[in-house]
Amino acid sequence: MKATQRRQTIIEILGKTSQAISASQLAHQLGVSRQVIVGDVALLRANNQDILSTPRGYLLANNLISHDYKGKLVCCHSLEESQDELKLIVENGGRILDVEIEHPVYGMLTAALNISTIEDVLNFAEKMNSSKATLLSSLTQGIHLHTIACPSKDIFDTIKEALDNRGYLMKEE
Repeated sequence: MKATQRRQTIIEILGKTSQAISASQLAHQLGVSRQVIVGDVALLRANNQDILSTPRGYLLANNLISHDYKGKLVCCHSLEESQDELKLIVENGGRILDVEIEHPVYGMLTAALNISTIEDVLNFAEKMNSSKATLLSSLTQGIHLHTIACPSKDIFDTIKEALDNRGYLMKEE
């Protein structure tokens, strides 16, 4: 399969699902190395394909469009509390679309998460632990924003209250 055809096949595969697909899974399906897929995705992005990278793999941004209520929450907590924060959000009916921090040099940095189940939370935590990576919020003393999608504003308010009760929500002073 030629590179152009392989890239088109990647778009077709991603277009058929709202679940993230890892580079390793794509590599296996297409009979190439994981690194070839990573390069293909970079080239596809350079050609204006809106492909998101999440802890579980790649997604087409168009596949995440929904009629859910979306809101942003500003949180602050320690590294040790991050798993509890994510669990609270999904247990109360939310999906964590991304995390953002305001970097003093780069401005707003955003990373796609698309965490919607407890399994997603546990996978994220495991990847953080096994890779020895640090959270983006470690660059901002724990301050970060999440974009949350949920079925209604009432559910968003319930999530906000749960985070506030644990002390994770930043207070307006």
